[in-house]
Amino acid sequence: MEYSFRLLTFNPTDAINEISRKKDFVVQMFGINELGETASIFVNGYKPFFYVKVGDNWTEADRVGFISQLSADMGEYHEDSITDSSFAKRKKLYGFDGGKEHTFIMVSFINESAMKKAKQLWYIQGPSKGDDQELSKTGYIFEETPTILYEAHIPPLLRLFHINEISPSGWISIDKKCVTNHSKKQTTCTYEFSVDFKNVISQPDKETLVPYKICSFDIEASSSHGDFPLPVKNYKKLATNIIDICSPDGAYYETSCTEDLLKMIILSSFGLSDDKNQNIDLVYPIKKVSLEQVQSLFNKWIKICPSKYVGETRLNEDDIEDTSRYHINQDCELDDESDDEKMQGESEPELNWNMFKPKPQSYKKKGSIVDMLNDVESSRDTLLIELTRTLTDVFPTLKGDNVTFIGSTFIKYGDIKPYLNHCIALNTCDDVTNAVIHRCTTEKEVLLEWSNLIQTENPDIIIGYNIFGFDYNFMYLRAKELKCEREFLQLSRNIKEVCLEKNWKTGKEGLSESTIQLASGQHDLRFPKMKGRLQIDLYNYLRRDYSLSQYKLDYVSGYFIGDGVKKIEHSTTVDTTKIFSKNLSGLENDTYIHFEEESHSVDYYKNGQKFKVRSVDIKNGTFCIDGIETPDIVNKKVKWCLAKDDITPQDIFRMTNQGPAERSIIAKYCIQDCNLVHHLMRKIDVMTSYVEMAKLCSIPIEFIVMRGQGIKLTSYIAKKCREKGILIPVINKGNKNEGYEGATVLEPKCNLYLEDPVACLDYSSLYPSAMISENISHDSKVLTKEYNLSGKLVKETGEKNQGGGFIYDNLPGYTYVDIPSDVYTWQRKNNNPKAALEKVKTGYKVCRFAQFPDSMGKGVMPSILEELLAARKSTRRLIVTEKDDFMKNILDKRQLSIKVTANSMYGGSGAKTSSFYELDCAASTTAIGRKLLIYGKRVIEGAYKNRILPTSSYGMVRTNAEYVYGDTDSVFFKFNLTEVESGTKILGQKALEITIELAQQAGELASRFLKNPHDLEYEKTFMPFCLLSKKRYVGMLYEKDPNKGKRKSMGIVLKRRDNAPIVKDVYGGIIDILMVNKNVENAVAFLKECMQTIVDGKCGMDKLIITKSLRSGYKNPAQIAHKVLADRIGKRDAGNKPNVGDRMPYIYIENPDKTALQGERIETQEFIIKNKLKINYTFYITNQIMKPLLQLFALVLEEMVDFKKKKGASLRKWRDELSALKREHPDQETYKKKEEALREKETKALLFDEYIRKTNNTNKGQNEITAFFAKCK
Repeated sequence: MEYSFRLLTFNPTDAINEISRKKDFVVQMFGINELGETASIFVNGYKPFFYVKVGDNWTEADRVGFISQLSADMGEYHEDSITDSSFAKRKKLYGFDGGKEHTFIMVSFINESAMKKAKQLWYIQGPSKGDDQELSKTGYIFEETPTILYEAHIPPLLRLFHINEISPSGWISIDKKCVTNHSKKQTTCTYEFSVDFKNVISQPDKETLVPYKICSFDIEASSSHGDFPLPVKNYKKLATNIIDICSPDGAYYETSCTEDLLKMIILSSFGLSDDKNQNIDLVYPIKKVSLEQVQSLFNKWIKICPSKYVGETRLNEDDIEDTSRYHINQDCELDDESDDEKMQGESEPELNWNMFKPKPQSYKKKGSIVDMLNDVESSRDTLLIELTRTLTDVFPTLKGDNVTFIGSTFIKYGDIKPYLNHCIALNTCDDVTNAVIHRCTTEKEVLLEWSNLIQTENPDIIIGYNIFGFDYNFMYLRAKELKCEREFLQLSRNIKEVCLEKNWKTGKEGLSESTIQLASGQHDLRFPKMKGRLQIDLYNYLRRDYSLSQYKLDYVSGYFIGDGVKKIEHSTTVDTTKIFSKNLSGLENDTYIHFEEESHSVDYYKNGQKFKVRSVDIKNGTFCIDGIETPDIVNKKVKWCLAKDDITPQDIFRMTNQGPAERSIIAKYCIQDCNLVHHLMRKIDVMTSYVEMAKLCSIPIEFIVMRGQGIKLTSYIAKKCREKGILIPVINKGNKNEGYEGATVLEPKCNLYLEDPVACLDYSSLYPSAMISENISHDSKVLTKEYNLSGKLVKETGEKNQGGGFIYDNLPGYTYVDIPSDVYTWQRKNNNPKAALEKVKTGYKVCRFAQFPDSMGKGVMPSILEELLAARKSTRRLIVTEKDDFMKNILDKRQLSIKVTANSMYGGSGAKTSSFYELDCAASTTAIGRKLLIYGKRVIEGAYKNRILPTSSYGMVRTNAEYVYGDTDSVFFKFNLTEVESGTKILGQKALEITIELAQQAGELASRFLKNPHDLEYEKTFMPFCLLSKKRYVGMLYEKDPNKGKRKSMGIVLKRRDNAPIVKDVYGGIIDILMVNKNVENAVAFLKECMQTIVDGKCGMDKLIITKSLRSGYKNPAQIAHKVLADRIGKRDAGNKPNVGDRMPYIYIENPDKTALQGERIETQEFIIKNKLKINYTFYITNQIMKPLLQLFALVLEEMVDFKKKKGASLRKWRDELSALKREHPDQETYKKKEEALREKETKALLFDEYIRKTNNTNKGQNEITAFFAKCK
């Protein structure tokens, strides 16, 4: 009989052995069986180890002496920690040596801490720079002989997986005879026992689904000021109020700062002043304070000299930064800042936005608080730091915002609906249908009740949205302030275990912390490490794997959960609309949806209005919504998209303080958010993706969730090298000043190709194929020769003999390939320490790689890549023949995992923090990529230059191919087709059909001369094709069927929320005309019609509204237009002053004051109508509509009728102007910029100047001169 479990999480630890009383390395494996029963398996007997490269002439006596010295140098505590050592013959990863086997000593240890202690002996002792220790250049010395450390960077847990061939997300079996059951249980698992690691057997072919119990949770919090909730509060809000009122740069500054003014502000903030000021927010101390106490504290504070003040400093710099951007669930948009915000530095990435920002300076001058506030040289940042610091030190501790609701929903993996909807509410709350509401009287009870819920329901997986960035940390800090954090954090499957981790630097306990580096920047994760439970933050998963325009839960749910609308019916008895759709996944009664309408641009029906779902009929594929709605399914492709409940953060803050009925609405909303994350997990199938990647790379799913990309590749490379008898050295991080040339982009021939098809050939897996074809690998690199810009040899690498010759060059049986690449370093301009770093070319390098005989195969990296590509190919074949949808999905996720890993190998070679960093391999790979891109261009232009070729449907045609654009692995080109006899251009549909046929032949032709496994294959054809610049284009994409096209765009965003709807209407309409009608003059006519509508004032106000989110903590609030408007609304109507997080809709108005700032040039629609203000139509033309259209129409300037009238039909005058410009600016790059500017100037004169003049005259009340002529008639 045997146990069989699917593994989930792991807890490697050094545990006390009850017999020896020493610490042994033990791995606690958590798993689950087909019945949902859980297991905690303590795996023992495995000894962590590493290798040491020693001299080939070492004897047994040398080994004994070496181990004896190593033990002694480890110190008295670890002197008996080496359990075994032995000689081993292995190959090494770095440097070509003809496959030679070197001598190593394998050293095994009793536990991981002993291994780490020994590892330190190879590093330079003493303080290190930052967190990075540096390896000693001489290694660890034994009897004057240096030794080199190998494989000590591979975690013992991963090595255990490699040795036993265990999939950390797969199945294992254990013979029941081999286990020792625990008499006293240490965990809450169904099964608990110990077993030797040799008896843990992998079951690689078993794919059986297990019913993981999954909990999705979400918290809601109060907000004392209506802005972003903070678990621990300081006086930053009051400091901001003081700056706005007392500083010369403040939003409400009227007079210089005085002691009396400050006293009034402080007393008002505590609600102790009769002089009420709406611009001063109340503060809420934990303990009530009297007027006398506040006055006494004020007298102490006002005497402080900031430059000399030390104080207790109960906060750090991070507490002063704006934290509102860290909560993704709020409805406040995070990525819609306007140009004026960006100009003032108000737009930063959502996480680690201040990474490269200089630290704000403290106040250096002598003087009081009043002096500092009146000092015009004091920056806002400095004032904010000093005021927050001193106020927080002197005045009473403030209450943090409370956790008011914790929603949790539980579902079994594979099910569609949760088996439990649960919400813990602070204070009274009415019941919610199909949910359990647990009411608590204190916040402490709320937190502890959730901890009890987790232990009671005992989920295997806990998920949420931005829980690592917000929810966990908020709950922990609240529990800490309430002095119940240790009780609250008993969330593990290990009984009574507190999920806190000690920071080895500070010695303080806190949540576990991890950092992952994504393309969007560094993401800091904070979470309680719950042993036995897998935790997944879907926000981080999406940031890593999907490139979306935004990551709000509302947007993400609509992006992934929705389907096309096939038909619409309206009820004849009630006001409802029935929607017919194929896929209704995620839809339930009382959820919300919105509609997207797509033609060649995407629009939100009724500006994104949300509609409540009244009923869902899964069987018939229909659902009903309120009202008679008419999205345009005739002319457009309509999609319904799941949306969040229409409740704003401000609604939540307000309703929390109302009655049980209002609070039940929030509870329902909270539960719906939890279930939304379940729907997303199921729709995207996150678990299968994680399971397959963990299986391929032999790492726990937790590593994929919590750590960066590096550990995946480290484990995978280590596993494959072990199979090949190759060892990996421990290396230092790469030199931060090193650089190499990345991907190549061929200069785009920007134009609007209306009737001339543009085809695209694409290299399949370019970089992996480059490494394979040239055998680019760490173990095939023979030598390098580096030259400066003058061509002088400055550096060589490679093993040499005593005569100075390279030992492994020109060996019999091997051939060699030389790959040149440019060398770059990061330098500061003119050696100025304050200047930005620039990548500067300093020379070039030639790398020589050995090509192995056929009998030896390839180097390590190419052979691994060959295996991966072959595995992916075979997996994709299986998908085609597989009948079972469950297995088909697994196979699809498997092939994607293989693809991602293969494409990451090159990146790992070039990443300075990689455990197998090899700059020369990365640089050589991109050099081959560049060479192949240029080859693709040349072979097409050469082979199809003035050629007469047969076609299947149109006989013989003449080609004169030219490239249009090239990017990394793709070549865009057109054939310039003409009739053989007449020379007439072949355009339109006929040209499209011929291009698709010939482009496929071109790919086959080009691939014939390429080394295996390169394949330049046909991918697509565009017609029309609008190429605006590098990585920015739009066109109709056709694959092999010339009658089946779809719009494809890159880098062109029509749905920017910082544009007025009129922009999308005009720009999108023009794109529609060009893509469908392919007529420039029709597009020009449409533009002029739109411009005239604006000039005539017939454009609806709703088309001119711009909306922005109101944030707190602007550095320059007086220069943020919608913030100024919000303050102005507050002054004229205090009861309706917009709050932080509100969406601010506004329209630009005419202001005769030329010095007026942006904030004085905008108003609300209601105020404009009431006061009959003039709209500034000129702004919408010049600042919103004109810029993107200038670039578009400048491409086809010569085709415009009006331009030909202006310059003459032959355009000779225009060509002369361009020739003169080129003579004036011979540098190609400078000329291109000048030509672009000239084209846009001419385009503006043709298309926009007339309407700008008209709107300006209208705004000034002046008549057009043409009106005078009309009167004369």
